[in-house]
Amino acid sequence: MMMGIRSKQATPFVDQIDLQMPPLTCQLQPSQLTCLVGPYRNQLRAYLHMLAGVIKPESGEVTVCGSQMSQLGRCQWKQLRKKVGYISGAAPVLSTQHGLMNVMLPALYHEQWTFKEVALKARSLLEELESDFEYTLIPALMSSFQRSQIAMARALILDPEVLILNLPFYDLGAKEREKMAELLAKYTMDRTVCMIGGLQYPHFLEQHVQQIIYISETKVAIFNSWNEFTHSDDADVKELLSTL
Repeated sequence: MMMGIRSKQATPFVDQIDLQMPPLTCQLQPSQLTCLVGPYRNQLRAYLHMLAGVIKPESGEVTVCGSQMSQLGRCQWKQLRKKVGYISGAAPVLSTQHGLMNVMLPALYHEQWTFKEVALKARSLLEELESDFEYTLIPALMSSFQRSQIAMARALILDPEVLILNLPFYDLGAKEREKMAELLAKYTMDRTVCMIGGLQYPHFLEQHVQQIIYISETKVAIFNSWNEFTHSDDADVKELLSTL
C-alpha cells in the first residue's frame, strides 16, 4: 500500500543558503502531483530534497512511504531509496557512462536482478519512452530531450512509489516540453509526485497538478488546484505569477 509523504512543521537542513526556512506542514498523497513554487529556486530545492528523503529535516518530521526520516539508519535509508525515483533536468545523467548503463545504475546499486535482467528492463523502459537513439551513446552526443528520456527511465527502473522532479523541463524547447509533459503525465499516475520547475511549463500544471505549495522566506501557502493558485489574492503569489 502506497503511503505518500507527510511533513509536520519540518524545515530543511541548509548549508550556505542565506534564506529563512519557514516550517512546512503538508501531505502528498498517492496519485497526486504537488508543485513547490516560490521566488528562490535554491530554497525550493532544499524543501524538495527534504520531502524526497534525500536529507533529514533540521527540525520537525518528514515521513516518506511510512518511514520517519529522523528514525532511519543507513540500511533503512538505502531501502527507502528504492521507493523514490529522482529526475533532474539540470544534471540528469552521468557523462562517463553510456545511456543504457545510466538507466541500469540504480538497479545494479541495489542489487536488483542479474545484469542481463537489468539490461533487458532498461531497454524495455527506453522503448516505452519512445527513445529513438542508440542506447550506447554517451550523454554528450545526445540531445537535451534524449538525456531527459534517459533520466526518466533511470528513475522508473525500480518502479518507485514516489517521483521527485527537479526542473524536468529544463533546457527543453517548446515541442520537447510538450513531449516531456506527455511522458510525465503517463508515468506519474498512481505515484506520489513532487516537483519544482513546473512554472517553466504552466500548461502541464494547469492540466495535472492537484496541489501547489508556495514557499518564501516569510510564508508557506497551500493551494488545492491550479485555478485556486492563479486566482489567489495574495500579493506575493500575484507577483510570482506576473513573471510567467
